[in-house]
Amino acid sequence: MERRQTRRVRADGGTPSSKVARVIEAYGLDGIGDGLEQRWLATDEQGMSLRELADYLNRQVLEAAIRDSEMSLLDADVGTLYEQLTGDEVSSADRTRVERRLDRDGVDVAAVTGDFVTHQSMHTYLRSYRDVSQPEVSPEERRAAALERVQKLQNRSAAVTEDAVESLQRHELVPEGEIDVLVDVQVVYTESGEQYDVFELLRE
Repeated sequence: MERRQTRRVRADGGTPSSKVARVIEAYGLDGIGDGLEQRWLATDEQGMSLRELADYLNRQVLEAAIRDSEMSLLDADVGTLYEQLTGDEVSSADRTRVERRLDRDGVDVAAVTGDFVTHQSMHTYLRSYRDVSQPEVSPEERRAAALERVQKLQNRSAAVTEDAVESLQRHELVPEGEIDVLVDVQVVYTESGEQYDVFELLRE
């Protein structure tokens, strides 16, 4: 079967100077650049670090490659496949199994993973290619934003856990009764062994 040609040439015969820009163009992810910029500049829960943005774009690349292959997106958990292709804790046997599965369905795994971007290339794309700079934020604003993000994540974790337990209660799979879900987030410094409640640490 003829594989998808991932590399595209611009109308002027050239290619974008940024790898991220080239990948966006190659996979037809038009418009995603604005979203990457907005997520990098956001200070609320929508904000993403450069590493998170790189992973986000890479998942979009993998999804686009699957969409153009014989594999149905309905049968593919893109997030899980991406983790199996890139996760540090994934065994070589499991990674090889996933690569072979994708290859059988017409996904050029070597080409796709070669197009995955790093947080460094994401930084270059945002700063140099899109000419975006994060606004100056005071220490107080940065601390408040971090606290808000963690608090919302903690609340969401508690809500999801409560829903899951109540669902199992309805099916008589866990004991009945009213529940409160407590989410305790601890930060441990691996070298010193010091441990802090995340909110105490962020407020210091």
